[in-house]
Amino acid sequence: MEKTGIQTAGIRLIIILLVISGILAYTLRYIQVEPDRMAEFDKIPMAYAQWRGEEIFFSEATYEILNASLSTMRVYQSDARLTPTLFIGYFRDQKYGSQIHSPRHCLPGSGWAILSRDRREFKINDKTQTLNRVIIGAKEERQLMYYWFETRSGTITSEFVLKFDLFFNAMLMRPTDAAFIRITVDLPAGTSEKEGDELLRKFLADFHNSIENSLPFDSR
Repeated sequence: MEKTGIQTAGIRLIIILLVISGILAYTLRYIQVEPDRMAEFDKIPMAYAQWRGEEIFFSEATYEILNASLSTMRVYQSDARLTPTLFIGYFRDQKYGSQIHSPRHCLPGSGWAILSRDRREFKINDKTQTLNRVIIGAKEERQLMYYWFETRSGTITSEFVLKFDLFFNAMLMRPTDAAFIRITVDLPAGTSEKEGDELLRKFLADFHNSIENSLPFDSR
């Protein structure tokens, strides 16, 4: 009898999980809450302090693979010998094949190897924020990259948490839009990681507020 009771409880649990999964699938597919506005990348200045930016464009094929609603990619020159590159992809709705491509998955496919990866806390304009810090390499090239995600819930560094956040916002009848922010800098031979970190931290100090203001997540 005890064994039968355990089996019955297991079957009930499976049924409950299937029902919940069905509700989630229905919610994600058929119930859509539109954001009240799109990202506005013109709020990020092309020229600020010592920085002077230039917009860089991808090929049409790359834009199709990216499948972002809006994106911007800029190289910023300054008095420093290193030049940071800012990329932001905004996804109005993550439900229909337009979900964010994580660097952990797309970099190896484009010829870059992830040499090291960790999460670090950064002090940005008196605010502490955790970001992903990655060193990538291809042949003789190396780059330092910071990246993170922004949603209605705030800043996210984990791809798994990003997936959970999609379900969470959908169930709360909130927009499921999200943004991927990436800042990279080349590390030529003889350049230390410390020099790259110092440059990117300076860049974040100058541009972090305008990056956040360009995204439609006022409810955070």
